[in-house]
Amino acid sequence: MSENIESEAQEELPRFPCKQETYTKTVGKLLPTILGEILTELGLKVKVNHQQANGVDLEAFLGDTRLIVAEILNWSIKSRLTDKRKSSIIRNLNEFHCNKVLIYTVPLSNLEGLEENRIRLIEIGYQILPETYYKFFLAKKQVEKRTIDSDSTRRHIRAKILQYIEDCSRGHR
Repeated sequence: MSENIESEAQEELPRFPCKQETYTKTVGKLLPTILGEILTELGLKVKVNHQQANGVDLEAFLGDTRLIVAEILNWSIKSRLTDKRKSSIIRNLNEFHCNKVLIYTVPLSNLEGLEENRIRLIEIGYQILPETYYKFFLAKKQVEKRTIDSDSTRRHIRAKILQYIEDCSRGHR
């Protein structure tokens, strides 16, 4: 009887909406895409690297002048920044001589050394998810530091980017 109750409880839990690899790629591409759209709306030419393995995630240009390079992490609250990944971020960003930024979604430890390498940090405050994925986590009551990709989310991110650009124009890296 207890086996029957256990299997019924498991059946009630929502199924993950896709393969883990598809989820990771989709979520990984979402924030760089949003940032690319915002920077384009602000009049910059943007190059987004969706390879998620080589080079920086985003480059923004004014004319032919590269203004900003960014590494972008659309992670959940359970994610951890390893030393290896941090070193890779620093290495990727330090290939460029312009404004460098790490844009990340949730509080991370192990950020030491980034600002010393003239890399600005922008914390969004929550992971951004497509509606389907958000609903999956909502059904599991796992939406702490997660939100849906929406107009209000994009306005919030836009305000953070505008603040960053304003700080850069004042000479604060």
